Amino acid sequence: MNVIPADVVEMTWKEMAAGSVADARKWADRMTKEQPFVLAYLLAVGERDFNPDEAQLLFYLGTVVWQIFDRSGRQLAQVSGDVLDRTEENNAKMLEYLEGESETGFVEAVQGLLDGYKQVEVLRYVINALMEEPEEGCDIRGDNVGAMFIHLKTVIDCFDRTG
Repeated sequence: MNVIPADVVEMTWKEMAAGSVADARKWADRMTKEQPFVLAYLLAVGERDFNPDEAQLLFYLGTVVWQIFDRSGRQLAQVSGDVLDRTEENNAKMLEYLEGESETGFVEAVQGLLDGYKQVEVLRYVINALMEEPEEGCDIRGDNVGAMFIHLKTVIDCFDRTG
């Protein structure tokens, strides 16, 4: 399986950030057909674990991750519910650890993960996006950044297994 280069990550992120509401609807429709379990996962954990602003950020970043993998030239298989469940379980221990960390501890733990991670550029994008200062009026609670990170890492890990 190929490592996705930084230029593919950056190009995809920029294209999606410049997208219109109509583009967002097209991506959501496509994701419904191509990756229904990933879509359902992002929506379910967003609704269950986060406030509306955090859920929206999680869904957006998950969609960008999917597009990064899709546009990387990989032939993505549909992620099954079983693969998603197993991958989430594998990341659950990391989530428990990160939830207890301060922001500094979170950054240090993530740096250690980056050192040996195969899709480092995709993960780096997620980390940078989560660490950005939220727009004014957007309620992204620092305590939930670790959980959002683990859910997005789960999506990355699933796509990396199927590509």
